[in-house]
Amino acid sequence: MNKKTIITALLALVAILLVSIVTKGQKKNVKSVEVKPKVAMEQKIMQEDDVLTYDISSVSDSASRIIIVIREYNQDGMIGEMKGQGLKMAKTLSIGFSPRQSVQSDSMVTVYVRSEHRNGLARDLVLKPVPDAPETIYLYEKVPFRVSAIRPNTFIPLALYGSFWWDSKYKICRFCGEKELTEENIRESDYFKHSPHYYIIGVIFHDNVARVVPL
Repeated sequence: MNKKTIITALLALVAILLVSIVTKGQKKNVKSVEVKPKVAMEQKIMQEDDVLTYDISSVSDSASRIIIVIREYNQDGMIGEMKGQGLKMAKTLSIGFSPRQSVQSDSMVTVYVRSEHRNGLARDLVLKPVPDAPETIYLYEKVPFRVSAIRPNTFIPLALYGSFWWDSKYKICRFCGEKELTEENIRESDYFKHSPHYYIIGVIFHDNVARVVPL
């Protein structure tokens, strides 16, 4: 074998090694890219939104039980109601939503109402896309109620969970209004004037006269 043949063979071997290295590197990159979406999805599912917590300690001695109620509304009025079984009295109640409200592709959300005893109610709520929006989008937000007085055996609203609405003038989805709802501002609130679909989560306290104060 002459010198020229040896050099040609060595160059061919180097070329094969380079192709092998590049191919292995490409396989690693593809594998890495395929894993990332799975990790991101797991993180999104595990996240929960902020929880609304209410102090009901002043009711605990006088009320016999708590019934959780979820009412569904559109612009025509109430269209549905869900009630849970009577719960053991507690000092606090928490209301939360999962998955996060910022997950715009989901048309379902789970609302849970729990006491410090960890008992409570969990229900799946159907969400509606924002009407007239240029694309199918689900945008909901929560607003707490401040309750100034409680009447026995009467539905007491604790949280509004409402849909955004489409502002055709400015071409945006809006959810504008008070940071907290009260008996005084509820009738004038833009949430109820403009939100096309919403839920009100509340409770019924049996045999009590007390106050509920958001923490």
